[in-house]
Amino acid sequence: MSPNVTNNPKTVSEWSQASLAHEAVFMGYGPEEYGHKRIGHKFAHGINVGDFVLIARSHQRRPEVVGLGVVAGPFETSLKGFHRPEKFGSFRKLSPFIPLSAGPPRLDIMSVLLHTTALRRLYPSGDQGQRVICEWMQARLLGIANHKERRGAALTLQEMGAQLRSLPHDNQFEFEVRTPEKVRLAKKLEAQLVRAYEQWLKKKQRQLCIASYRGLRCDAYEAERANLIEAKCSARRGHIRMAVGQLLDYAHLGRSILGNANMAILLPKKPATDLMTWLRELNIGVIWRERRGFRDSANGRFC
Repeated sequence: MSPNVTNNPKTVSEWSQASLAHEAVFMGYGPEEYGHKRIGHKFAHGINVGDFVLIARSHQRRPEVVGLGVVAGPFETSLKGFHRPEKFGSFRKLSPFIPLSAGPPRLDIMSVLLHTTALRRLYPSGDQGQRVICEWMQARLLGIANHKERRGAALTLQEMGAQLRSLPHDNQFEFEVRTPEKVRLAKKLEAQLVRAYEQWLKKKQRQLCIASYRGLRCDAYEAERANLIEAKCSARRGHIRMAVGQLLDYAHLGRSILGNANMAILLPKKPATDLMTWLRELNIGVIWRERRGFRDSANGRFC
């Protein structure tokens, strides 16, 4: 994906800084524009959550790299607090996002940048050079969550009657998707989200742990307020439906141990209004990331 969003060399630097500041990738063509090889429509509708994106272009016969990341949500057309250099079509948030100034010296990024199209799809199964680039992107993005590894220490809360431990690390979070690569990525994204929420609660002198019972384990549990939490890497309906089923199962099977727990879904962003309404009817709260902290739909019960 080129940082030259509007085909204007004078604003490339501003668009690059916008990507770095907002951890997003921008497209100059609108979501429903079909000109210039349909890239506006492809960017908005053809890129899926979980896809890898490299923001880079060829400049003076050298690769100019801005960063790489994982698509974290659907396309959007407006960004609060964003002073755009020029009019643009849409953008996609990236999480995790890794800012870069260059690729590895021996990685031939230029081989995929020698094209005028601002959006290009790589085919690792059919091209050796593209496969190497894709493997490098995957290694970088999947490796950042493993930078600091440690073992969970046992916690003793006698009044719980359940097995409680400190929060696990990335490869221990449960999530089911179709491919092994997306399984690993979803686990790591959810682990990062739970870890950020845990650190944020620590500042409020609150502690998260894991409650295990009858062979099941929730993503996070706060014993003091009896908050039972399931994390998902996306605010899409399919992910939320899965979380609802898990929470209801956990709450039912663990009622004799945990009592009547307060259920909530931890998400990277606030979900759509209709989903919020549905969850409120089920008495399930929502916790979502906002700026440097978190908010919830239950008047602070989970914050």
